[in-house]
Amino acid sequence: MKHATQAIEQKQSPELVKNASAISGHPKTVETFHDVENALSAAAGTGTPCIADWQHRAIDFRILERLLGDLDHPVKTFSTVLPDDWSEVPDEIRDRIPGNARNNHMRLIATFKRAIGFYRPDLDPWSALQVLADVEMAKTSPSLGRVKALAKEGDLSPVELNNKWIEQQLTDLTQQNEAEIRGIFLFLVRLSKKPAVRASGLLQGDLKLPPTNRQKRRSTELPGWLQTIYGKVDRPTQNALDRIWLTVERLNLTAKCPRDILSLINEGKLSHSTANQVEPITINTWNGYAQKARRVL
Repeated sequence: MKHATQAIEQKQSPELVKNASAISGHPKTVETFHDVENALSAAAGTGTPCIADWQHRAIDFRILERLLGDLDHPVKTFSTVLPDDWSEVPDEIRDRIPGNARNNHMRLIATFKRAIGFYRPDLDPWSALQVLADVEMAKTSPSLGRVKALAKEGDLSPVELNNKWIEQQLTDLTQQNEAEIRGIFLFLVRLSKKPAVRASGLLQGDLKLPPTNRQKRRSTELPGWLQTIYGKVDRPTQNALDRIWLTVERLNLTAKCPRDILSLINEGKLSHSTANQVEPITINTWNGYAQKARRVL
């Protein structure tokens, strides 16, 4: 593992690597599973930690050889010869998988994808990034799987993820879901700043989190007449005025004085249903905001 990290840190170009030496430090481009096995054996022989030093590595290669007939198959055809989806695995391949065939199929897929990603990040950038996540941020590295699941909907590779995409994923979320999903993307942003990841070119280097919904509300600029009232009330009432004015702005309503806002509320143009179009909010919270606004406007 350390070997992979050091190799990336030494790389000068931020472009996505195209051969084994960029991430694994292996001097030869890995083309076949035979190459992968030789590269791993060489790494193990030098005592260099390696992502693919899994406990049953030798046995798994023998299983793979049994499934494919030999190890001279190109690694780029792995998903074709051993599909991810169990339903797509040919019966003759299923019959050759020992033990619990379905469970062992899943394990072999995960294991060999990581090995391929380690040596050929150009073929499987998500697995390559998972390798680095496990090295750099081991405790939270499973979060990458959730990012990948969201990116898969748009068929995006890691390097295609940008700040606009992140902001889209955080739009129209409840406060509870927003906090949870932001945690996933905070992991991604932190991962993108790691020197090894930056050097690999697998992620864009300028990733950042957008403001929270609450921060966006606070950044709403109140008109002078409302700002005067805002400065004289308590924090809960300020929150109410922030949210009400945000709704006025987003719905392109007109309010030039306190009476206008009260009229919008009374006419149902500032109701819970309209406010909910701007940003999810419970009816009790909105009614509380309306009551606070009535008292001070």
